[in-house]
Amino acid sequence: MKKVLFLLIFAIFCVSCGIDAPEPNVYAPFKCIEEPENRLYFPEEKLVFKFNSEVNPNSVAAGFSVSSENLGKLESIEVSGNTVTVMPPLPAEDNIFITMTSALKSSDNRPLMTGEQFTENKEVRELLYETGKKLPEVAEIIPDDSKSMTVAVRFDSEVEIKFSDIEPKPEDMMKLDEWYVFLFSKSVDFFTVKKVKSAERDYELENVKVDLPSNEPEKSEVSFDSAVTDTTFTLSVKGDSVIALALENRSFICRKGCTAVLDGLEAEKNYEVNAEVWTKTGKVSRTFSVETDEATPHIMISEVMHTPSLEPQKSWEFVEIYNYSAMDFDLSNCFIDDKNDGKGVDPLSAKTEGVSLVLRAGEVAVITGNEAAFGDVMPASAMWLIVDDTTIADSGLTGTESVQILCDIDGARTLVSEADPGSFKTDKGFSFTADAHGKKCQSEVENGTPGVYEECR
Repeated sequence: MKKVLFLLIFAIFCVSCGIDAPEPNVYAPFKCIEEPENRLYFPEEKLVFKFNSEVNPNSVAAGFSVSSENLGKLESIEVSGNTVTVMPPLPAEDNIFITMTSALKSSDNRPLMTGEQFTENKEVRELLYETGKKLPEVAEIIPDDSKSMTVAVRFDSEVEIKFSDIEPKPEDMMKLDEWYVFLFSKSVDFFTVKKVKSAERDYELENVKVDLPSNEPEKSEVSFDSAVTDTTFTLSVKGDSVIALALENRSFICRKGCTAVLDGLEAEKNYEVNAEVWTKTGKVSRTFSVETDEATPHIMISEVMHTPSLEPQKSWEFVEIYNYSAMDFDLSNCFIDDKNDGKGVDPLSAKTEGVSLVLRAGEVAVITGNEAAFGDVMPASAMWLIVDDTTIADSGLTGTESVQILCDIDGARTLVSEADPGSFKTDKGFSFTADAHGKKCQSEVENGTPGVYEECR
């Protein structure tokens, strides 16, 4: 009773004297109060984390880490007051991992509280953010040594450009694969694309400037060389100023020279073939009178599986042949070679004894080692050929050696088809594929499509 009376008297004394009662001693924890929302982020964006007190910059290295699935630890962190920011560019098409621990301190040295309350276990706060595709950027310009009337530009991802958005206005423009080629009325050392629309993102880049060196281009002569078969017209152009070639309705980047093939022609027929060569100093046009040869059978190597993911690896290698002509092709006296050195050339024979080696028009043959077990994955319509060993040619196939089909024709060993897997890099387990239109690609399914001819998209 006396104690209660004393406290009452003390309180009345404090009020009468204007003295404030003492504040309770409350500890305010250091906490993250705002995190980036959970959504897809793009590389040009930043990730911002806000805290309820200023952050001690010296503690960030120990208490706040950023890493990506593809690149590992990232160092692009900026600290300002009560904010920690992961700065752009973020890695594209990646997963970003954020880790915060109690080693992150406030400016007055309070440790970060990572859970609902402090524990002896020193909890860790882990966050995951997914990133999308980056915005397109100019990856390559041709030419890169002078002004030019023709300029070829390649972006690092697919874009859409309108003729009306080029300043100054070009005389002509063509799109070929990932390239845009512009022909101007005079040599330019720069031009501007007012709008570049990303094909992969709902975004338009504005006023993209393309710069070239300011020195004048040197004019050079363009040379032409052509060849004709029963179904093709082949044109080779050369010249130091050559940048692009338009052959009928097809276009090609040339880089001082290139060879273009116009296929799908009919045998023993006359054609007028138009060619336009776009150079640093203008356009050179030629028309060729072409008479195709007599019809002959044609085959091509349409698929090479050189690095399968199935084991044993050598048992799942294969080479696919496609007869793209209108005539049958006899493979009875044909061979396969993978180093083009004449060593280890393997003769071809049927997997099943007595089966004809005549490959019908439009049909496919598959070459494997003699112990390969492709029966469950190859269609019955495909011809199955084997070599006289467990591996094809010189101890199996590789991604760096070209493959040849050779046949004994009229007493001479003749090259009838060749493919170079090294000209198109593929992922492990996916085959090198070529089609009858000259396109190259990676198989769309793992371990390829033996016995099924596929067009490259």
